[in-house]
Amino acid sequence: MTFKSVAFERLVDVDRAKGRFRINRAAYKSQEVFDREKAAIFDKCWLYLGHKSEIVNPGDYVRRTVAGRNLIFARDRNGEIRALVNACTHRGASICREPKGNTRNFTCPYHGWTFDLTGKLVSTFSNEGYREDLNEGGRLNLPVPPRLDNYRGFYFVNYNPRAIALVDYLAGAKEAIDSYCDQAEDGEDGLYVLKGEHAYSINANYKFLVENSYDGYHVIPTHISYLDYLKDRAAGTAQEQVVADVANVFRSKGKLTCLGNGHAVLSSWVPTGRPVAYWIDRWGPEVKRHIDANRARLVARYGVERAAYLAEMQKNLVIFPNLVFNDNVGLTIRNIEPVGPGRIHVRAWGFAHKGEDAELLKIRLDNFNNFLGPAGFGSADDIEMLELCQTGIEHSPTEWTELSKGMDTAAPDLRLQTGAPDDECQMQAYWTQWDRTMRGLDTFEQE
Repeated sequence: MTFKSVAFERLVDVDRAKGRFRINRAAYKSQEVFDREKAAIFDKCWLYLGHKSEIVNPGDYVRRTVAGRNLIFARDRNGEIRALVNACTHRGASICREPKGNTRNFTCPYHGWTFDLTGKLVSTFSNEGYREDLNEGGRLNLPVPPRLDNYRGFYFVNYNPRAIALVDYLAGAKEAIDSYCDQAEDGEDGLYVLKGEHAYSINANYKFLVENSYDGYHVIPTHISYLDYLKDRAAGTAQEQVVADVANVFRSKGKLTCLGNGHAVLSSWVPTGRPVAYWIDRWGPEVKRHIDANRARLVARYGVERAAYLAEMQKNLVIFPNLVFNDNVGLTIRNIEPVGPGRIHVRAWGFAHKGEDAELLKIRLDNFNNFLGPAGFGSADDIEMLELCQTGIEHSPTEWTELSKGMDTAAPDLRLQTGAPDDECQMQAYWTQWDRTMRGLDTFEQE
């Protein structure tokens, strides 16, 4: 199958008259498609690097892999945030081997070449035999990704020097990110990344996890054990009947909103409470006091309607092509790193609010451990489902995957439609953008 073939042109098949939206399963398993994705998507789109709270002090750094490239996310001695390619310009060895830390310089373990936090070559260990103008014009300084930018403290890189601005790329996703920052008392400066990370691998295509991350359709069938767990915890409280009715009210509360450029957010309601400003009686009166104060703060700052949205609604955002924000009880970011057509590596970081009460932080951590974390219900359930999908498509004679639920057949642009929380219009938006990008119709480049 070549990229100019009829088969490639029809990897995404949309028939509005029949209300049909389907994906050729080669898109999930073909090495040729994966290779094309690396060039057409991951070399052209803005990709998540890290959050400013991870590198607070001059000299702080973390090591990251972004679309197969090893990078250093660092704050230099003047406080400027930088991204550096983690490869010595002498022989190519990785100069940063620790996952994070604080340093004045990075020194290559092979021959001792040393670079400062701006990437400048400051020592070749031995100067003998080298010309004085060895680094003329900075040619042996550490390379940097062509583009580095941030939106409200979330930093992204782009490997295309002609890429459009990050704010333009994010399109409507900016408002979703605003909703995460605005929950904290100090806004974007009030968010910080908790220590540690949840790192794991899945034998599945990266787009399976993207789809899963804001798929309201799978919540009841896949996570029924978690809902039973919530029911048991709510036994004897005012929440007991609310939890029991969640299957009936899920579709009526919340919605899917496609945000342009392949991004979309699922705003949904699940009766787990939210430490930002949605109390449940199982948490007790002392926690209620803190949550009531948070709610009053949000109402005073944003008004009753927006305060209710920030406080009560879970908001799962996917930023095309591989970044996920899970804002349920606490906020978690997942970065999905494709390794091959059927293999991904996931890194997830929990966020909290500076200065919040210890009991509220405990609630966030408890939910992460119980649902999204390594021992949680949610991640284990989802990983099993995704690997079952990958195994199934590898041997099934069925050629197409059906993603038609809730499609607005009259929508002029499927990347801007809305739907019920258990529809699939968010995936239709994603795949519409994927198709356009793969075929070169959208390059996200400046004109």
